[in-house]
Amino acid sequence: MGKLRCILLAVCTAGLFLPVTGTADGRAAALEVDRRMYSGIAGFTAQSRMRAEDSAGDNVNTLSNGLMLRFGRTGRPARYDVELARTNYDEGELWLGMASLDYLIAGGDLFSGFVGVVAGYGLLEWNSNDPFDGGEDFGVRGEQDGSPVVGARAGGLIEVTEMVQVEIGYRYLHTEFSRRFRANDVGGKVRVRNIRMVHAGVNFRF
Repeated sequence: MGKLRCILLAVCTAGLFLPVTGTADGRAAALEVDRRMYSGIAGFTAQSRMRAEDSAGDNVNTLSNGLMLRFGRTGRPARYDVELARTNYDEGELWLGMASLDYLIAGGDLFSGFVGVVAGYGLLEWNSNDPFDGGEDFGVRGEQDGSPVVGARAGGLIEVTEMVQVEIGYRYLHTEFSRRFRANDVGGKVRVRNIRMVHAGVNFRF
């Protein structure tokens, strides 16, 4: 992820110095381009609070980096996309499939912003038989728990060229992951109620 961050930083910096063709009415280029479809790649950092009850173990604040692939379409003044994201916490591997709808906010020829809603589904696969140090072999390694995902996101867009766009954003996702751990006379439940993500990436319009 270190190399990916360096690449994204370099692209963002270049975007500040590359000329972008202005539009006739001064609106953001993101709302004016003829190329409507786009695909993108982004790196992100995700954080969650996993709450363990009873003897399942201790509460954990997770933090991990991941990769996101996306495909979408830009409109005026809205855009929508679908995304696939993966990250691997110490406790488990998380996959997210999401669809988003954004409202684009004009900010001039170079910059624009967006606010939107997110909905999708997530899978959490446990990495250990005792991921929360509950002191027992709960036998959950490789087992999966699913949850619907809903939330909101916001961020900014930088126009590099007609075909290349840099995106930086934040999203808050509500989840309902729940798993009951039980072994011998020890047991308890773990809940994951939210995921907070910061992402930065590049969109390629075509």
